[in-house]
Amino acid sequence: MKKKIVSAILAGSMLIGVVSCSKPAPSESQEPSESESVTETSEETEPTEDPDSIMGFNMIENGDFASAEHTWGTYFEGGDGVLAVNDKGELQFDSKMIGAVNWANQIYYDGFSLYKDCVYVMSFDCYATIDRDVEYRIQINGGDYHAYNIDTIHVTTEVQHFEYTFTMEEESDPAPRLCFNMGKFDGLDNVAHSVMFDNIDLRCIDDSGYVPGAGFGPAAAAINLNQIGYLPTGYKIAVFHGDAIADKATVVDVATGSVVYEGAVEAASYNESTGRDEARFDFSSVTTPGTYKVVSGSEESYEFAISDNVYDDAFKATLRMFYLQRCGVELTEDLAGDYAHPECHTGEATIYGTDETINVSGGWHDAGDYGRYVVSGAKAAADLMLAYSLYPDSFDDDLGIPESGNGIPDVLDEVRFELDWLFKMQASDGGVYHKVTCANFPAFVMPEEETGELIVCPVSTTATGDFAAVMAMASVIYADIDSEFAAKCLDAAKLSAEYLDAHTSFEGAVNPDGIATGEYPDQNDADERIWAYAELFKATGDSAYDDAFAALAGSGVPNAGDLGWQGVGAYAAYAYLSASTKGKIYDVVLTNFTSGLSDIESATAADSYHSSLKEYPWGSNMTIANNGMYFLLCDAVKGDNKGDMIARSQLDYLLGTNGTGYCFLTGYGTVSPESPHHRPSEAAGAAVPGMIAGGPDQNLEDPYAESVLSGTAPALCYADNDQAYSLNEVTIYWNSPVVFLFAYVVSQG
Repeated sequence: MKKKIVSAILAGSMLIGVVSCSKPAPSESQEPSESESVTETSEETEPTEDPDSIMGFNMIENGDFASAEHTWGTYFEGGDGVLAVNDKGELQFDSKMIGAVNWANQIYYDGFSLYKDCVYVMSFDCYATIDRDVEYRIQINGGDYHAYNIDTIHVTTEVQHFEYTFTMEEESDPAPRLCFNMGKFDGLDNVAHSVMFDNIDLRCIDDSGYVPGAGFGPAAAAINLNQIGYLPTGYKIAVFHGDAIADKATVVDVATGSVVYEGAVEAASYNESTGRDEARFDFSSVTTPGTYKVVSGSEESYEFAISDNVYDDAFKATLRMFYLQRCGVELTEDLAGDYAHPECHTGEATIYGTDETINVSGGWHDAGDYGRYVVSGAKAAADLMLAYSLYPDSFDDDLGIPESGNGIPDVLDEVRFELDWLFKMQASDGGVYHKVTCANFPAFVMPEEETGELIVCPVSTTATGDFAAVMAMASVIYADIDSEFAAKCLDAAKLSAEYLDAHTSFEGAVNPDGIATGEYPDQNDADERIWAYAELFKATGDSAYDDAFAALAGSGVPNAGDLGWQGVGAYAAYAYLSASTKGKIYDVVLTNFTSGLSDIESATAADSYHSSLKEYPWGSNMTIANNGMYFLLCDAVKGDNKGDMIARSQLDYLLGTNGTGYCFLTGYGTVSPESPHHRPSEAAGAAVPGMIAGGPDQNLEDPYAESVLSGTAPALCYADNDQAYSLNEVTIYWNSPVVFLFAYVVSQG
């Protein structure tokens, strides 16, 4: 087959002439060929590889597809196909359906970096079984997905060679994406066909502008503490590492420059979670209101405040985040500012697999996307209601939402907005639909610009159990505020419990075919069932719910510390133990519920920052907050105050007393996330204030994290970038336990 050569030099930001690529140096295991001469040199003149060099190698692993094992991925948005290495050693995409947009079928490669002011050559061979257009792109893998290098090529049944030379003129990108779009193009019929790629090669040919590590985030501070500040009588520590470690340190009044406290620094010890020596400095004796900094040698901390109302603004913003996540209504400029938008997602939604449509408007956008999910929304609503039930004096009616001033605490107005949506997700038989989204995630646009078909996914028993639980909880919380609404909540909870009784097998909780949005998967609904029965027992005192709870909980359903969207056993245990009527297996549940305390206590004591984690998973900041909340719930049941220090230290961690040097609450502290994976923030060009970022994830579960943080210690695996969705996304159910912690701390002073 004849091979055609197509060479391209793009203008503008891709401006440079064709330059030949350097040949990779032989590895140490390679023997020189007979034609190569070997010259011995002295130690002083022996050539060595530059460890910082980015030249001389193909950045696309297995680009010649000599191995059938490949790391290319596929993305479909209305298209369909199969990707594999064929028996000729080519990457072959078999298109089954071309969809309606050119990216309906996309194959992609991650795992390389582009550096500002460096010059690259991209080349590949391509042919197809039909004549068609293909879009080649090297792009940012997030935000607006704009291309650094792009071309639409016309491929035929003959092999063609394509080559592009370009300069990276934007800031360095440690995790771009190479992709080929093979969806719908003008003049292309939807017929089955194949497109083949080979000899895919991307290499740097001029690294004269390369600065190692440039543009990949700020260096961590050597002194880390709560960047917002402390209540006057609160526990106060700073953590030192590197050059900050010394025998003594001081606290300096920023206004006067005078030293107000000098004290000893604890002996340094090695922290496995951060992979370095660290030392604590306790300055709790400083109680006078003011603005301060901690100084150790030549190192200084960020400035922080000591004040009776130091958390008021941050607490308010953390709760207002829920208003800014509202769906289906206009957010007015006077209340939402730069994040105002018209009504969104108001059209009726199609129940998956049917022609039936229903109104499911309202509720909270879940996270960085605009989906609405029952299980995550239930966790968030439960946290807010629990915070109000335990610390009502921390909440007022002046949050700055449409309902402010109506005589009802705004936290309950906000929860009711979510509950009103949840009602719409309940089917007539009591089963609850798992979620409502479009088929795919939208671009980084404001919510009213996501206009695709809304799809309601099938009923799941996990969603049904969570729904029954929060509705029963709401029937208690709202009883003295709106008895009619409370009764409606209780009736809905009972109906869903009847559904669970009639459907004893696990149902749903996985994405059906054609749906690519957040799955919120689960393989076990026993904990959701016991949560429903526990809340109904608490709400009604009916022994039938006690019996149903005991039958499941007695079989060993976990209920110690599970306060997530997937594991909800601790919510069930707290409801059961806090019921006015003592349940039949109260003592067994109490023992199980409190059994997780010792592990958290030991982890907190062993960590320099008093982090309660030994491992850092996706959403680690939620687990940090949940652990503080768990201790406080145990205190509420037992009448203790053992959780005070741990709850406060978990909040301190989130606000800056951590190894990354970030205050994880957007808009607060000196260094906080500026580029969260959050569509309204991206569209507005500034982070919505009051959102908790996901935090360190040692498993590096997105391309950006994998590229930037490989080899990093677990507690430091964080980056502030909108591409890093496993580290820097935000969600309603990461904010909700932080609201709980703030409510506790504010209530205690």
